[in-house]
Amino acid sequence: MCWLNALLRQSNLDTIKAVLMRRDGMSSDVANGEIAEAKELLQDYLAVGNMAAAEDICAELWGLEPDYLMELM
Repeated sequence: MCWLNALLRQSNLDTIKAVLMRRDGMSSDVANGEIAEAKELLQDYLAVGNMAAAEDICAELWGLEPDYLMELM
């Protein structure tokens, strides 16, 4: 996970968790839970070949651009 944090810092993106906590006022536990659910949903989309839904998951759930997708992988 530290490689991801380094990549996000390098690209000037916050983590999904940081965005959810700052923007939406979520606690750490709630944000972690949402991210865990999103990871499961992403795997479900990929398992059935629904690439469009997989690509749009960050926008669908949180209104975030696809740049955050790699964090869910």
